[in-house]
Amino acid sequence: RLGPRPVDRSAGPGGCVWILLPPRGTMALRHSLCRVARPAVRIPSIGAYHGIPPLSSNDNAQRSAMNMQAHQMMLSRNFSAAVGMEGVKPTLDVAKEMPREYYEMSNKLIVKLSIAGDEDAVAERLTREVMYVDGLDYEAALAKLKAIDAACNAGKTLNDLPYKAGALTAYVAALASIPLCFHLDTCLWFNEGFVTTEVAEAKDLETWLEVGSWSWTWMEPPLGQISFFLLCLQMARQQMVNVGIKPFGERTRVARVQKVVAAFPQYQSEIVEQYAGVQVGLAAVE
Repeated sequence: RLGPRPVDRSAGPGGCVWILLPPRGTMALRHSLCRVARPAVRIPSIGAYHGIPPLSSNDNAQRSAMNMQAHQMMLSRNFSAAVGMEGVKPTLDVAKEMPREYYEMSNKLIVKLSIAGDEDAVAERLTREVMYVDGLDYEAALAKLKAIDAACNAGKTLNDLPYKAGALTAYVAALASIPLCFHLDTCLWFNEGFVTTEVAEAKDLETWLEVGSWSWTWMEPPLGQISFFLLCLQMARQQMVNVGIKPFGERTRVARVQKVVAAFPQYQSEIVEQYAGVQVGLAAVE
């Protein structure tokens, strides 16, 4: 028989409220009220027992596949450790199937590695492009690649000449500055031929530090001016880069890459451009 009954809150979240209702439809309505009054109970996932926070179910549209895959990997790894299972280790047959050379890798992997900047993968990608376009086997495509290498190195000696001359001059100046400042005989020879200033007394030239103090009277102006000159050039170059103006060396390398691309129009330009950029020393060609 139905009748009013006090609510038992201590019975748990499934407690129901009993009210006086007409006999008709009482059972169905009573179950409906129980479902409404029952609080939502969240069943924890397996990962919750292993310290993995569950993924929210309210943002399925915004959740990426990468996050879902990472969650599943963490879940399986922790679950296997919890039940004492070990991961499946590769067999000898699986190890034999692993590619050890670039020519053993799949096209998809070669493309991914070349986009990531792997130089060997870039060369392998162009080799396969030559095979596809010219209908050659692998060895013949490698021979064709040597012709592309020759085109990449065309004009390299002339373009590198200013930099080699600058490096040589810097090395010579750095080594010569030490005896010109602190070696007495060298300082006397330089003073007699290029400076013609009064020589300090012998008692003031007894140590190499005293020699440096005397020679610094004429060494300081050129060394200071050269240092300031190079500093200004470095600042000017950086400001050119900031506004998008390529320095001379980069412009010459880009021009060499463009010549290589124009010399081999039958191949995909992006593949040739990337390979030529690697050969001339460019990280990327814009």
